Amino acid sequence: MENNPKTGRFMSMQPVSMNDSPADIRQYWTPERKAAAISVIGSGPEFTGIPGEENAPPPPPATDPKPANLAEMPFTTGGKLFYSMNGKNYVASANIFMRNNMLLTAAHCIQDKTSGCVGENYLFELCYSGESSVDDFTFKTIALRENWYLQKNVKYDYAIAILNKNSNVATPLRYSTENIQNKTITSMGYPVAYSGGAQMMFTKGPAIPLYGHWAMFGSKMSGGSSGGAWVLEDNVTVVGLNAYVSTSGKEILYCGSPRFDDEFVKLYEYALTLI
Repeated sequence: MENNPKTGRFMSMQPVSMNDSPADIRQYWTPERKAAAISVIGSGPEFTGIPGEENAPPPPPATDPKPANLAEMPFTTGGKLFYSMNGKNYVASANIFMRNNMLLTAAHCIQDKTSGCVGENYLFELCYSGESSVDDFTFKTIALRENWYLQKNVKYDYAIAILNKNSNVATPLRYSTENIQNKTITSMGYPVAYSGGAQMMFTKGPAIPLYGHWAMFGSKMSGGSSGGAWVLEDNVTVVGLNAYVSTSGKEILYCGSPRFDDEFVKLYEYALTLI
């Protein structure tokens, strides 16, 4: 792990397995390990109502996500992420964005915010479906905000990985820092509660500001979908990602995303220096 000596605000880090070749990492991920890998997603703040809207109607009930068509945008940019952390194997989601060798995912899939442990054995399978994918990729390096671990704040729950080779994705997602309040969002990823995480799923709904983040009520994009993109209706512009869920008992109330702001832009600019 290295702090950037020029800024002190970012970290570039190499997974413990960086000395392993891509072939070694592919060999590590046997079908048995992939099938046994578990999911994680952050837990959000307890929902106590929308601030400033005490008389607001109750949020809509969550509905099941639908299978994604992997031949259509924005789903052609997405895939399943396999990795190890703290001695366990995990699954998450990620998307090709901005460049053919750049990947967007959640920071909690890269660094444990409690222990500071950095993951290893990263394998991204583009358009994963069942036991096959369009292509697979290992990581060259990873960039994220120092404040993710220092402050343990979902505000910084995003990370950018540089891949060891270029993908053939025709149109990588591009980001925007615009205000997305009440705009319809497509949330995508591989929630293990559906088909065991073997199929990319998506849900659509409006984004609302909540607790300094973005919230999408009615979405059940839970464990396994961490890091999956939130995309505008143009199917190209990513404006957030699956970072956490807020629950009441066993019921999911909403999914949350950090806001993409100037801090996110600075991370992207820093990631460009690592290519």
